[in-house]
Amino acid sequence: MTQKEIETPAGAESPNKPVASQAAPAAKTPDPVKTNGRKPATIGPSIVIHGDVSGEEDLIVDGTVEGTVNFKDNNLVVSANGQVKANISARIIRIDGEVKGELHGSEQVVISPSGKVHGDIRAPRVVLEDGCTFRGSVEMETEKSPAHDRAATPRLRPTAARPVRPGRES
Repeated sequence: MTQKEIETPAGAESPNKPVASQAAPAAKTPDPVKTNGRKPATIGPSIVIHGDVSGEEDLIVDGTVEGTVNFKDNNLVVSANGQVKANISARIIRIDGEVKGELHGSEQVVISPSGKVHGDIRAPRVVLEDGCTFRGSVEMETEKSPAHDRAATPRLRPTAARPVRPGRES
C-alpha cells in the first residue's frame, strides 16, 4: 500500500480535516502537478487499459495503459508502479514509472530518478532528474516558433565583395 493510499482514507473518514490532510502531503512532495483544488483521477495498480484514454481532469496512472493518452489541458503522473505503452499528450507530464512512447508536454515534462522513458520528448521545458533512465530525443520548442522573425532578419550575401584590411593586400 502506498503512502497516499494510507493517508487518503484517514482524510475521508474525518470530514472536519480534509483540507488539512490534503494540504500536508502536497507540501511534502515536490510534484509539479497542481490539481486546481480537485482530486486527480487514478488508474489503480490492478487496472489494465488497452485503447485511448482522454479526459478533462488530472490523471495519475498507477496501473497499465496501452494505446494513447490525451490530457492536453491537464496534468498526468505515471507513478512508480505505473506502466504506459502509449503516446502521451498533456500539459505537465511527470514520469516516476515506465513509459514507452512519445511524450508531448505543452508546458513541461519531468522524469524523476525512478522514471524510465523510451521515446521522444517534445516540450518547452524538460527536466531529467539525476538517476532517471531515458532513451530517445528531446525537442524543446515553444508552440509558436519565430519562423516569421527568421525571414525578416537580413542575411549576408556571399557574392558581395569582401573589404580588404589595411596591410593585407593580395
